[in-house]
Amino acid sequence: MFKAVLVLGHISGIRIQIHISWVFILILLLVTMSTGFHYHYPEWTLSMVIGTAVVTALMFFASILAHELGHSVVALRRGVPVESITLFIFGGLAQMTRDTERAEDEFWIAIAGPAVSAALAVAFWALASATADWYEPVPVALGWLALINMIVAVFNLIPGFPLDGGRVFRAVIWKLTGDARRAIEAAVWGGRMVAFLLFAFAFWNLVVIGNLIGGLWIMLIAWFLLNMAEAQGRMYDMRERLADVRARDLANPEPPFVNPDASIEEWINRFVLPGGRRSFLVGRPERVLGLVTLSDSRKVPRDRWADTRVTEIMTPEDSLRRVAPDAKAEEVLQVMSERNLNQIPVMEESGRAIGWIDRQQLLRSIEMHMELHR
Repeated sequence: MFKAVLVLGHISGIRIQIHISWVFILILLLVTMSTGFHYHYPEWTLSMVIGTAVVTALMFFASILAHELGHSVVALRRGVPVESITLFIFGGLAQMTRDTERAEDEFWIAIAGPAVSAALAVAFWALASATADWYEPVPVALGWLALINMIVAVFNLIPGFPLDGGRVFRAVIWKLTGDARRAIEAAVWGGRMVAFLLFAFAFWNLVVIGNLIGGLWIMLIAWFLLNMAEAQGRMYDMRERLADVRARDLANPEPPFVNPDASIEEWINRFVLPGGRRSFLVGRPERVLGLVTLSDSRKVPRDRWADTRVTEIMTPEDSLRRVAPDAKAEEVLQVMSERNLNQIPVMEESGRAIGWIDRQQLLRSIEMHMELHR
């Protein structure tokens, strides 16, 4: 995964990770809540203010994780695999390995997140009421968590992509019309309208109220929603046009190989430099031992290249990412993007390598397929 993401662990096989942008919103939340707590409760000590802000902020992100787990659990129960959950500046994102194929699945997966947030809001409100006479920071923090989770639930039900409400809206239109394309177009249109309304609200905050920070923040959210809505539309269009394209259609049928007994020096001088290739499979088509890349050579000092075989620096076959010949173009692109791969072999179930896909070739091939299918 690219370096901007830190993997925290796994829950039921789902990779849990945070994007570097999460740090920005965490700091913003801590500053905002600390300022608010200090203003509304001047009798609190500095340690009470900061401690309450830290615990509340972490509980808020735990709530966002629970929201995304709600989507994920329902998706898994309905046969839609979930690769990861990423926490980032605008909340969270559950990454599913494929799109839903039925309107009913889309509806229940989409509604699950807001339902979890609403349930958390009720639970936090009940706890805040039950602890009203306790140590004051406890009910204050619980009350804030109740409010913010309800805001998350309601905001996410707005009918426009990429919000959960947009997916619910899409599922309803899909069910009523039986037309998945019309449903996606309606949800994208809804997303645009939500973004434009937020842009107007941001402008009102900036010009009429004079709320510079709030206006800029709302404008940033609007820009994000607009871009995500448009991206959802383009992604659906790409999936539809590439539905029949498989990995074998995108692959170079002659994967580059290097002999496992070759030294690093021989490999670089005879294969890498003359041909300009950075990556090679080690072995032969019927027996792939691994993959070696130019960056692997940095593992060994240059003066030892002549005495070090490529097998000593390669990624072994059992750790090698590969795709099946019948894998969809979308799956290939997703694997390469998520793992930040510059190349990937196409291999049969028997282990025979029948093709080779590199990133630039893949993007060019997809672009050509898109043009030919217009």
